[in-house]
Amino acid sequence: MARDLENGKEEREWPKKPYLAALREDWDDMKRFFDNDPGRLLSPLTIDKDTAFHIAAYSGKKELLQHLVQLLPPSRLFEAINKKNKHGNNTFHEVAATDGVETAEFLVKKLQAASGADEVCGNSRLKELLEERTQLGETPLYRAAAFGQTKMAKFLAKKIGDSNLRNHFRRNDEVSILHIAVIGQHFETAIWLLGKDKGLAKGLETNNLTCLHLLAKMPSAFGSSSHIGILKKILCYWLPSQREDKDSDDDDDADNGRDHKKFSPTSEVIKELWTMKIEHALTPRLTELLVKADSTWAETHKDKVEDKTISLGDIDAGVKLNKGKEKVSLTIEVAGDGREIKYRYTPNEIRTPLLTAASKGIVEIFDKIIEEHPQAIEHLDKDEENILHVAVAHRQKEIFGRLEQMMTIRNCRLVSRININGYTLLHQVADIKYYQGDKAGPCLQLQEELEWLEIIPTHYVMHRDNAGNTADEFFEKQHAELLERAQKWIKETSQSCSAVSVLVASLVYAAAYQPPGDLESERNTVAFKVFTVMDVTALACSLTSVVTFLSILSSPFEYDDFRTALPRKLAVGFSLLFISVITTMISFGATIFLILHFEKKVWTNTLIYTAAFFPVSVFALTQFPLYSAFIKTLLTLYKKIVKVVNPRKLIPRYLRTSKSKTC
Repeated sequence: MARDLENGKEEREWPKKPYLAALREDWDDMKRFFDNDPGRLLSPLTIDKDTAFHIAAYSGKKELLQHLVQLLPPSRLFEAINKKNKHGNNTFHEVAATDGVETAEFLVKKLQAASGADEVCGNSRLKELLEERTQLGETPLYRAAAFGQTKMAKFLAKKIGDSNLRNHFRRNDEVSILHIAVIGQHFETAIWLLGKDKGLAKGLETNNLTCLHLLAKMPSAFGSSSHIGILKKILCYWLPSQREDKDSDDDDDADNGRDHKKFSPTSEVIKELWTMKIEHALTPRLTELLVKADSTWAETHKDKVEDKTISLGDIDAGVKLNKGKEKVSLTIEVAGDGREIKYRYTPNEIRTPLLTAASKGIVEIFDKIIEEHPQAIEHLDKDEENILHVAVAHRQKEIFGRLEQMMTIRNCRLVSRININGYTLLHQVADIKYYQGDKAGPCLQLQEELEWLEIIPTHYVMHRDNAGNTADEFFEKQHAELLERAQKWIKETSQSCSAVSVLVASLVYAAAYQPPGDLESERNTVAFKVFTVMDVTALACSLTSVVTFLSILSSPFEYDDFRTALPRKLAVGFSLLFISVITTMISFGATIFLILHFEKKVWTNTLIYTAAFFPVSVFALTQFPLYSAFIKTLLTLYKKIVKVVNPRKLIPRYLRTSKSKTC
């Protein structure tokens, strides 16, 4: 009895030492353990029933796996490689999920060598390994695609042969190998798979989504929808980009497509940018391949839709729209090791890839589909909405701008559409269901919303939706909270900025009455003139900005005020404040020259310039996001001033360039 207990304890305790060595990545210690006890090579070490071969395989340690293979007699090699863990994965499944092509090739050669002269037996065992499936029904080739190991997938495809390749393209839940590659954003692998079988592009997963549907839900994978800062854009420009592999399995071709991998970034930020640039280089090619096979646009609901006309409705109608639809959570396990990807979707909201891309602002997919299938532009979804409705509802200006260029179709077919809830395009503007507020500050967000009302054609202005609201009434109801936040924000911003402006004005006003240095001897120097000009400029700008901010505080803060007047005043006031801070610091630098009388040395000039512009730089960096949002307002103001003043008239007639006359 005691011996049985001791043996049971030993069976439970012995896996600790080799597995602890694996956790510490002390592979030599792990080798020594199995050198002393090779009989435990096929015994499970983990709760998932992983053997030492599994651990060596998914760790990517070729030398460790070679060492373990040498400890086994050739007759037991197939048994060791084919032994499965709790998820149904054998050693070959684990190797397939890595980039260890040399490791996979080593196992294949060893397996064939173990069969000796019996070549048929060796090939039969290799075929059995390659066709072995996990609990999810994944073959090694499927797992290689799921983990984005394109080079491994090519190697396995050669061993399988083209005639049997399609047997590896689906697992138990009918998720195709192309779907799993796109879900994992392994676009290089997806392009290679389409080169093998273009029919994969038409395949549907369990929720009737094509791969183009999935790609249209990934705006970050496209350059047009990936919003990064200026510094990151500069860094990204100098990083190497990936070239797609051609539809060939030659090793040379694979190497040509992977020259970029010689570049090995150490910084996480650089690595992230590099990965993003590779994705952006691959998605246009993948989009082109998927669009050619897309036919979802042809299944429109237009035949079931009755034409709607303007409705004045019942003003007091109290109909409540059921906007909320039941959300369903879908879980897709991407590989047989417990990794899952979850995303939420609404059954009635499964749109075509074109409408989905339009809602995400992915112009690359939009352009490709319109080029390949121009009739898709008139497609209606289940809510009886066309692409113009979708673009406006999601505030996608890039898509809207492209549709604006199609004047005939837009005016005759798209603009007049009324959806199932009685919404016109103006109602879509009023609805903030999808609005995310990209602008800096509620004031500019509200201005952006009001601008949408101006650019949308005013068809059916008096039309009432199913709830009895006109577009204007619906807009005011939906944006009441945003208006309140905008009022509070602009008041607080104006008060704080006016306080800073008063402080600057007080400082430069005092400096004007107490000029530095000897007034008689210094007033003709360059430094004194700079001080005088900058001080006066700072005083004028700061006082003008105070007046501007006070005019903002005295405004009524209604919707019409936020359309143009308030954002324009805020932009002007902020610009004047920024100029006053800059000129104040330049004046400060000139004062230092006048008081201390430095010798004209480079280092003294550098120190003074640094001291003068350091506060300005900090101020500019902290306020840049807000100021950049004002640029559009300032440009609009500039154009109006130029139109009124017409600077050309101020130039002497003899200096004006005459326009050449054409016949």
